Amino acid sequence: MIDYFPLITSIISATFTVLVGMQYLQRRKKHQLIWTIALFMFFFTSLLGFVSQPEIMEENIILYRLYYVLAAPMVALLGAGTLYLLTHKPFGKYFLVYIIIIFIPFAALVSTASIDPNEVAEGFEKIGGAAMPSYVRILSPLFTIPGSIFLIGGAFYSFWLDRTRNYNLLIALGGAFPFFGGLIQRFGDPTFLSIFHTIGTLLLFIGFVLSREYVRKRIELEKKTEK
Repeated sequence: MIDYFPLITSIISATFTVLVGMQYLQRRKKHQLIWTIALFMFFFTSLLGFVSQPEIMEENIILYRLYYVLAAPMVALLGAGTLYLLTHKPFGKYFLVYIIIIFIPFAALVSTASIDPNEVAEGFEKIGGAAMPSYVRILSPLFTIPGSIFLIGGAFYSFWLDRTRNYNLLIALGGAFPFFGGLIQRFGDPTFLSIFHTIGTLLLFIGFVLSREYVRKRIELEKKTEK
C-alpha cells in the first residue's frame, strides 16, 4: 500500500521553499538563504521518499545515496539558519563551518559504501539509514542532534524573549516531530516517521506564515503610531 504522507510533505515543503526563497530575494538575509537551501533539500528527500516505494519504483542505489547524503545535513542547516537569525555573534558561521567539515567525509563515505539493494527496495523513508554500514550511520547524528537542538531550542528561546510571538511554539513542535520520528526509526520502528514528518512540516509552515503575519501587523502598527 502506497504511503502518501511523503508526497504531502514534499508539497508543503516545496511551497515553504518558494516563500522563504522569495523572502531572501527581497531582504537578502543569510538565514533565509540557508533555510531556503535546507527546505529544498527537505522537499527533494521527501519526494524521493515517496517515489522510492516498491509500488512506484524499483530499487535505485544512486538515488538512495543522494537521499541519504542530503537528509541529515538538511536538519543541521535549519539549525544553522536559526543561529544566524538569533545570535549577533558568529555562532552561525562556526556551526556552518562545522557542517561543511563533517559533510565532506560523510559524502565520501556515502558515495562509496556497500549497500544492500534488497534493503533499498523497501523504500528510502521506510528504511532510513538501515541499508548503510554502521561506520556511515554513526556520522548522521552529528548533523541531526545539534541541528534539532538549535532549531527547537531557538524557537523556544524566541518565545521566551517575546511571549507575543506564539508562532514560535509551532516552530518548536514542528522541529520536534521529525526529530522524534527519526529517533524512533533509528531504533527499528519506521511506522510513524512519514506522518511525523508531515505533521512537523505543516507545523513549521504554519508557524512561518503566522510569523509573517505578526511582522506585517507590527509594521502597520508602527506606521500608525508615527502618524
